[in-house]
Amino acid sequence: MKSIAALAVLAAALQTVCFAQGKSPISVSITTPAPVAKIGEAIKVDVTVKNTSDRSVKLYKALGPDGQAEAANQIDVLDGDGKKLPRIDGLAVEVRGQIYHRQMPMSRTMIRLDPGQSNEDFLILSSLFDLSKPGKYTVTVGHGLRVDVPGADPYLLNVPSNTITITVTE
Repeated sequence: MKSIAALAVLAAALQTVCFAQGKSPISVSITTPAPVAKIGEAIKVDVTVKNTSDRSVKLYKALGPDGQAEAANQIDVLDGDGKKLPRIDGLAVEVRGQIYHRQMPMSRTMIRLDPGQSNEDFLILSSLFDLSKPGKYTVTVGHGLRVDVPGADPYLLNVPSNTITITVTE
């Protein structure tokens, strides 16, 4: 029994070292069916998380129907000047004359992906960010992979996606 526990600790330590060296067991990719959209159109972004390791991994996923990928991922949108756009979904709160949007908590669940398996979901970017001005916007998504380390608190490792560009026209 002691040797099994020692092997489990060693496996977790190796997992942590691999993460520290940038070898994530998952890959995150994003695409959009319409890289050019008119102001006011819904802009869909497909998010695929794939298990690229040789063991099963657990991922967060929105609890409920697909189309809520924002519940399990960090989305970053930059305008043409490289300025990060704030989220607009959620509750509008005024602080010192500025309006901020507090994101409403969304329920998540854990799913298991076996080696080679993928999880596909999507989000509607135009519901999350103000894309009412014409221009080019760059989008990246980061998936928070839960890392369990024996004897320590679990933490989230942010695994970034590729970057896509969306052009909004009048």
